[in-house]
Amino acid sequence: MNKSLEDKYLSVIEDNINVGKSNAFAEFLILLAGIAVIFFLIYIFADSIGSFFIDRMSNETQMKIENAFSFNSEISASKKSKNVIKLEKIRDKIVPLDKNLQGKSNFPIYEMPEKQINAFITPNGKIFFTKGLLNEIKDEETLTFVMAHELGHYAHRDHLKSMSRQIIVAVVTSMFSTGNGDIDLTIGSISDLNGLTYSRKQEKEADKYANNVVYRLYGNNKGAVDFFKLLEKKEKAPEFLQYFSTHPSTKQRLRSIQNKR
Repeated sequence: MNKSLEDKYLSVIEDNINVGKSNAFAEFLILLAGIAVIFFLIYIFADSIGSFFIDRMSNETQMKIENAFSFNSEISASKKSKNVIKLEKIRDKIVPLDKNLQGKSNFPIYEMPEKQINAFITPNGKIFFTKGLLNEIKDEETLTFVMAHELGHYAHRDHLKSMSRQIIVAVVTSMFSTGNGDIDLTIGSISDLNGLTYSRKQEKEADKYANNVVYRLYGNNKGAVDFFKLLEKKEKAPEFLQYFSTHPSTKQRLRSIQNKR
């Protein structure tokens, strides 16, 4: 082939739009980087993504999701203690105040033998109070605040938001692993109540919800203030440790409550 003919063919190839001019490997790396960025953003904004859909979910869908999960927290049926009867009366004052609590769970209440001060609500609406809390707190207004705080999490669908956040994170994580063990582990931990932690923002909103409830029922928030003062006496961890926990510090929560009507 003579030089002029060779130059002609090269010119045709260079002008042909069907012939790639860039490096295929470089394009592949760019594509992978783009996918990685997308998944990273999903991971970072998992809370917002989950909340967007959960807030718009129908009550029927909410109940189906809650009933789909089994929680390893069954307590054998027995005669109700005086504490449980007292708590049920408090619950029955709170539920009528909020339509978001009505027509869903019956919110059964259980007393647990643990000595630490604690209470929590499961995603299917079971409420647990430890014996340690009930031994320390006898005041009805203070118990109302604790009960309303847990019901506030349910009313705000924090349990579903927590579940959705963990599942989204597990899915994204599994994309960069060799299998779906992360998803299985996440769903397993949710079923065992080990993964149902709330963000500091959700805890603050639950405090605000409970504070409003005790004001509506008693005309003051003495019960809320007394609860956090009790926690302050029991706590040993310094305030700065709040940054390593999903809960705001007790001092911060107390200040917030005292500054609100």
